[in-house]
Amino acid sequence: MVFPDNHKLKGKPKGIKQVLTECNIWPEKGIRLMCEQCSGKQDDIVSERLDCCARRIMSLQPDFCEQRSILKEAIIKAGHIFERYPKFHCECNFIERYWGFAKRETRRLCNYNYNDLLLKVPEVLISVPVTTIHKFACKSWRYMDAYNKGLEGRTAEWAVSKYKSHHRLPDNIERIMDDLDNT
Repeated sequence: MVFPDNHKLKGKPKGIKQVLTECNIWPEKGIRLMCEQCSGKQDDIVSERLDCCARRIMSLQPDFCEQRSILKEAIIKAGHIFERYPKFHCECNFIERYWGFAKRETRRLCNYNYNDLLLKVPEVLISVPVTTIHKFACKSWRYMDAYNKGLEGRTAEWAVSKYKSHHRLPDNIERIMDDLDNT
């Protein structure tokens, strides 16, 4: 979505107004880029509003909704699975634990020289044992299992640590939690 070579702004990205004008859906009277509802200043966004602002109009266009990100296209093209995790739930993604482990080891082994850091990071990433990565993955799966069974926050943390030797949470975990609350 950049201007063509024969345009005075060649190679520059097109703005929302230009794209909507080319699609013949820019209102004649004009429209705001973003309204208060879509900016997050109001909690109750009415989904029936289709033309409250330019960003809302653009976000509802079928070709815009179906467009994959460059990252997703590259990952799928390489033959891998592209998967997203819920925002602010890093405990569901074992790669976060892997990075944390690698950062801790890098700090331990590095003399805090930039050139040494460039050498140590790849070494540390390769040296993390597969069994450790497997443990990180299992813990992430236990968190996802806890969330799927309706646990939240501290109760999910407690259940994950309590049942780590069981490889999974019991099916009746909600009843167990209720019994603990009642005692």
